[in-house]
Amino acid sequence: MKELIETNSSAPQSWIMQAFIHGDCNGFNDCQHANWYFAPWHRSYLYYFEKLIQHFSENPNFALPYWDWSSTISVPSQFYGDGNPLDDNISIQSNCPDAPPAGRGVPEGARFNYAQLNAYVGAGRVEEIQSNPDYKSYLGSGSKEPGAGELEETPHNFVHRWVGGEDSGKSSNMVQTFSPLDPIFWMHHCNVDRLYSDWLGRDGHNYPNDSEWTEKSFNNFYDADGNQVGGNFTCGDTVNSTVMGYIYDTDKLSNLSRLLPLRTLPSKPQVIDSVVASKSSIKENLLTFETDTPLRRRPRSLLGATAVGAPNYVVRLRIEGVKIPKRQDTGVFIFLGSGITPETPISAPGFVDNFTFFEGGSGSDSKSQDHKHKKNVILNATKAVKRLYGNADLPEDTTLPVSIVTRSLFGDRDASATVEEIQPDRIKIEIVDLNG
Repeated sequence: MKELIETNSSAPQSWIMQAFIHGDCNGFNDCQHANWYFAPWHRSYLYYFEKLIQHFSENPNFALPYWDWSSTISVPSQFYGDGNPLDDNISIQSNCPDAPPAGRGVPEGARFNYAQLNAYVGAGRVEEIQSNPDYKSYLGSGSKEPGAGELEETPHNFVHRWVGGEDSGKSSNMVQTFSPLDPIFWMHHCNVDRLYSDWLGRDGHNYPNDSEWTEKSFNNFYDADGNQVGGNFTCGDTVNSTVMGYIYDTDKLSNLSRLLPLRTLPSKPQVIDSVVASKSSIKENLLTFETDTPLRRRPRSLLGATAVGAPNYVVRLRIEGVKIPKRQDTGVFIFLGSGITPETPISAPGFVDNFTFFEGGSGSDSKSQDHKHKKNVILNATKAVKRLYGNADLPEDTTLPVSIVTRSLFGDRDASATVEEIQPDRIKIEIVDLNG
């Protein structure tokens, strides 16, 4: 694949052209980001790339490994070393003059620090994300109301930014749309795919019951002869990785078996109450939104039911119109309730979630979402509401404040946007019955 760069650089099987499937000099083209196709599109991307490796290596048993960043907290040493092809980040400056020099933003042996692990990719933090049963806040949502979910926005984006380097003209391939030029991209995305597989197999977790998702297929990929392929798998097909010929060593076959064939899903989740928070104020890098009206449903009535067949309520935050800052090495932290300050820790009862940025271009299937300027993010706030209010009702005239804080993504890097730079247009709080 690398030799093709010299002999036939436009061959779709070449390393560069495979990276350009994900994004080229002009930004994302076919790649799906910031919507509910993120996980299934990348699953198909990995599948067809692995088939190319099997062909060129003449090893039909080759399988892409994953990098579990929650347990191995530095880039594996196998990806460094003079003369090591895995440390040979291909430069595309001849194709894209504005591209940065090839390389990585972290030296060999660099490790996540404790705060980064705890906030973004630590085992406990990842488990919080994996235990979310709401597919919209985990996977994202579709073209009618596009938005990115927690899997993409938190661990996925963070690792791209950490490996890629600071966003100050010194960044490398992993923070660009052509991040697959760095071999570590494939290991990173295999781990994201492994988490997706784990999430799908959990009891009570259901993928979207919508033909816009289940019947969607992609034809952005190529076989060993350079022929365009795709359309073999719909998003609905790919929910069980065994259909594509692989499993992860952490998968439970008993859980995967229930995904084949497509099982009867519950009715589409129903929004039973919603309020909009558009009134905002900023003080010392703390942005606070107040809901225009109080929620009609109270925490006790919406979170107390546990009987079989009872409604399964979640509280969902849709943060709409988040501005993409010039400096993307920025962490965005979301809290509910009063008394929040710029220093409030993620151990606070009102902590909802945090995310960061990996935005490169204009493509994506969600036509109304402009990745160059703004994005929508969907978060599950149910646990925060439970911690704050338990079984107590809110007073009738109480609104639910939502606070946003920005912090430098990396304490040793001077790269952080203020809340003014990322200020969303509005926040929508929804109470949703996942059982329809």
